[in-house]
Amino acid sequence: MSGVFNLGDPVLLVYSQRHKWIKHISDEKFHCNYGTYDLMELVGAPYGTKIESSKEVFLIAYPPTIIDWINVAFKHQSQIIYEKDAAMITLLLDIKNGDIIYETGTGSGSLTAIMSRYVGKDGKIITHDNREKAIEVAKKNLGMLNVENVVFNHRDVIEEGFVDGDADAIVLDMGDPWRVIDRCPAVLKAGGKIVVFLPTFDQMGRTVDKLKEFNFSNIKAIELLEREIQLKTGAIRPSTRMIGHTGFLISAFYRGKL
Repeated sequence: MSGVFNLGDPVLLVYSQRHKWIKHISDEKFHCNYGTYDLMELVGAPYGTKIESSKEVFLIAYPPTIIDWINVAFKHQSQIIYEKDAAMITLLLDIKNGDIIYETGTGSGSLTAIMSRYVGKDGKIITHDNREKAIEVAKKNLGMLNVENVVFNHRDVIEEGFVDGDADAIVLDMGDPWRVIDRCPAVLKAGGKIVVFLPTFDQMGRTVDKLKEFNFSNIKAIELLEREIQLKTGAIRPSTRMIGHTGFLISAFYRGKL
């Protein structure tokens, strides 16, 4: 990053925590309820610059992060994996540059986008979803980020299995993941890792049983809770609201084919 905005750069425009937009700097004016903004004023300006509208309302301009893209610009058809869970998934899978990650449950592509940054240009995310509309939405979302290391597959893994290949790790985000565990040995390398995201105890029990059946070990399950801290001068304290249960994460090590 240069520390200043240039023509064509994406910019996060912030009025409040609930009112944000992502635009690209061009000679096209940005219109919203707070007035009209000339984004060309940001060319050469440092990150964090305030820009004033025709109604004399200020927005603050920042370079957008991957989370900003996901929360502000991406279209979502269903509940996405929260940042707290997505971050832990990348750690549990030990994702690094050059890895091949197989994913089932593309959804809007939010987790896909995050993982694509970790595998880098030498790696790939091979993602599968049995919903054609989900694949279409995910392609458009990731297209905003110019992602080139993701391969999309409109495919029912339960019925058809994964596409051919060798995976360093697998992540499953679907309603009945235990029905896919028997498909994993066909593509997952010995020593590879798997992480399953699911919301209920019943799903967890059935998935753990299947993992044991197909030679997975070091099986662990965790739940992450997130509570923001209210940073009000003279009254810094935990927020009265928090992100509680979103799902459980099951992680396991694959010992190889039986």
